[in-house]
Amino acid sequence: MTMQFLTSGVQPGELLTRSWQRSQSFGLQPHHQADPDCLSPADLRRQQQRHHHLLSLLEKAMPLFEQWQQGRHCRLLFADADGTILLSTGDNRFGDRARRLALATGARWHEQSMGTNAIGTALSEQQEVSILGEQHYIHANRAISCSASPVFSPVGELLGVIDISSEAGAHSNDMLMTARLMALTMENTLVSEQRDACWLLNLANDAAGLQQPWSALIALREDGRLLGANRRARQWLPKLDPSALLEQLRQGELTPWGDGMALLSRRCTPARPARPVAQPASDTAPLKLLNHGVPLLLQGETGTGKDHLVRRLHRQSQRAQGPLIAVNCGALPAELIEAELFGHASGAFTGSHKEGRTGYIRAAHNGILFLDEIGELPLASQTRLLRVLQEKAVVPLGCHQPVPVDFCVIAASHRDLSAMVAEGTFREDLYFRLNGYKQTLMPLREYERPAFESLTGQLLQELHGEQARLASGLMEQLFACPWPGNIRQLRQVLEVAGILADGGLIETHHLPELPAAPLTAKQDADLKTATEQRIKEVLDDCNGNVSKAARRLNISRTTLYARLKGR
Repeated sequence: MTMQFLTSGVQPGELLTRSWQRSQSFGLQPHHQADPDCLSPADLRRQQQRHHHLLSLLEKAMPLFEQWQQGRHCRLLFADADGTILLSTGDNRFGDRARRLALATGARWHEQSMGTNAIGTALSEQQEVSILGEQHYIHANRAISCSASPVFSPVGELLGVIDISSEAGAHSNDMLMTARLMALTMENTLVSEQRDACWLLNLANDAAGLQQPWSALIALREDGRLLGANRRARQWLPKLDPSALLEQLRQGELTPWGDGMALLSRRCTPARPARPVAQPASDTAPLKLLNHGVPLLLQGETGTGKDHLVRRLHRQSQRAQGPLIAVNCGALPAELIEAELFGHASGAFTGSHKEGRTGYIRAAHNGILFLDEIGELPLASQTRLLRVLQEKAVVPLGCHQPVPVDFCVIAASHRDLSAMVAEGTFREDLYFRLNGYKQTLMPLREYERPAFESLTGQLLQELHGEQARLASGLMEQLFACPWPGNIRQLRQVLEVAGILADGGLIETHHLPELPAAPLTAKQDADLKTATEQRIKEVLDDCNGNVSKAARRLNISRTTLYARLKGR
């Protein structure tokens, strides 16, 4: 039987060329020392807890790795969607070498800092890849060879990468196949675990290919509504009507379908409490417009999740294989803003990088440029940015020749840009250029109760795994808070509480200090009246003795005199 794996149609040479070009655009040099970012031990533990379910699924798939790679000097790695290694296991002899090469837990292997490598390139390209020895962009990494396969959620979200690494001369082709099979097995388990799934639909080119890791798998509700699908099935979904197909099939019977075969299985109850996969609010309109090159403007208070929305749009967009370059305009040094944005030639100004810099805008070529806190950009820089957006070309500092650049732009701000336009602090023409479509993110205090509970439950399991839960009455307490820091603040509160509760039942004493709801005008007036009445009663009871009354009220005489004067 022939295994029918997915291929993207992209030749390895094309993929490698793109990756090297990205590495160059990030300002990396081949002779530079490989220097990955590393999480602190505490942050690593939090990330491992956050991905607890994925790591447990990988542990169940370990026999496949051990069977296929027995006796070989290689390591199995799992990295999250940011390229951070959360698991490293396998041959201990190669393990010592791997640790010296920073193939250890906590190290981040994204392309921005490590150049072309199997983990980072698989994440950027969102497809399986082998990077062998000399194919690594940075010379220091060329002593190893690696094969990696991405892992996707049932809704197509990139969750991480499974990687098998070895000495450069000890790598074999079946290492990529092993990584691929382990990734497919994990994805199929996630699909079959979908909450509310009553039907599992299996599709393949022939009967022998059904119920195999590489066959299409779809989870459906009782009424045929789609819940999730693996990567093979997502290729077929555009031409598939699951509800209609459900009516044509009989449970447990092989049925011809199109050019292949279908098998429908019943799944009435989950075998275990399923971990929910976040289903964000519909991104249909902004995604469709972004794919047609329309600029997006995101407005909303700090902490409402603008950066998360941008990352989600990038993953789902037609530019997913290109870079996502995020720029916090408010964090750029005032004297270096234009050099950072537009790049500069060698020696363009005193103190400039001797080899020149690409700049954020050119680094976003063929991808998406995310301009966060765009309202903090000075007027002079706004003028240059407007010209770049109009002409789709950038002139680096110290140069005279424009460089063509192709990117989509998303801008975001917690400030009211239209008010800034009226005040003259933000260019009107730039505002209209960026505001092709505006989406305002709702503050957390305006969430309806079901939406708040759903978000809280997702954050809890994302941060602390399936055992984390709230004690009775705590959801009401959280829902009543005003959350001035929005989702970011709620996430921090749940993170602290879950750690104190050891990932189990969260009770009131585990919660850090919660934000108090601001008093309404009526509540403020009622409180003032009640305070005045209490002061009058105590003074009368003390026959007007201010010192005695102050002691009984547990306040100073000065405070009491001030209250009396305020009356």
